Amino acid sequence: MRQMGGMTEAYKLIPHEGNCDIFVFGDHASNDIPAEFNNLGLRGEDLTRHIAWDIGTETVIRHLCEHFECAGQLAGFSRLLIDPNRGTNASDLVPEVSDGTPIPGNTNLSIADIQHRIDNYYLPYHNQVSATLRTLKKPFVIYIHSFTPHPLTGENRSMDFGLLVKHDPNSAEVLRQNLTNLPHNFTVEVNQPYSAEYYNHTMDTHVTEPTLRHLAIEIRQDHIDTEEKARHIAALLADCIEPVINGSVTLHST
Repeated sequence: MRQMGGMTEAYKLIPHEGNCDIFVFGDHASNDIPAEFNNLGLRGEDLTRHIAWDIGTETVIRHLCEHFECAGQLAGFSRLLIDPNRGTNASDLVPEVSDGTPIPGNTNLSIADIQHRIDNYYLPYHNQVSATLRTLKKPFVIYIHSFTPHPLTGENRSMDFGLLVKHDPNSAEVLRQNLTNLPHNFTVEVNQPYSAEYYNHTMDTHVTEPTLRHLAIEIRQDHIDTEEKARHIAALLADCIEPVINGSVTLHST
C-alpha cells in the first residue's frame, strides 16, 4: 500500500551506528506498492494482512539494530509486487494467488512487465544487501520474518518462533535453547512453518554460500502486531541472540 505523499523505494537502510559486524535485515518488512501498480487491484484488508508483508518485522529489525548498534536493511516494497526471497525463475516470484487470494495486478504479465519489477525493485534490494555485507569484516547475519498463526489455506500454526536452518545449525540450536529457557513457555520449532531447504533464496545467495554465521528467525505475528509487542519481542530476542554472537559456536554446514 503506497504511503501518502511518498515514493516506493527498493530498500531502506538502517545506518551503522556502532563498530560491529552484525547485519539485520528483512525481505518482507513493507506492504508498500508503487502508485503505478494501482494496489495490484486489491482493496481493504488485503493490503494490510499477512499476504502483503511480514507484519511487525520492521519494528523488530529496527530495535535489534538499535540494540546491537549495527547496520540493517528493509525491503521497501510488498512481496506481492515481487518476492525478494525467490529466484528470478521461480513460479511464485510474482504471485498470482497468495494464501487463496487472487492478485489481479499480477495476472497476464509480460516478460517485460516482470523484468521491470526485477530491475527497479528486486535487483536493487539484493545488490544493496551484497554491498553492505562487503563492508563488514566478519559479518554475523540476522534475518527476520514473521508468519500468520491463521492462514486461510493450510493448518493453523501454534509455535511461537521458527528457526530456518540449513547451513548454521549450531547457532540456531543455541538460540533455540535460549528462547525455550525463557519464563514464557515459548514453543520453538526448526524449519517450521517453512523449511530452509525450500524457501531460502536470499540466505543462499548472500549468507550461506559464503558460509557466514547467521540466524534466520520466524516470529508468530500476533506476538509483534503492535509497536509495544514488537519492541518487547525484539528485547527478548536481543538478549537471547547475544550469547550466540559472543559465544564460541562453531559453524558446521549440514
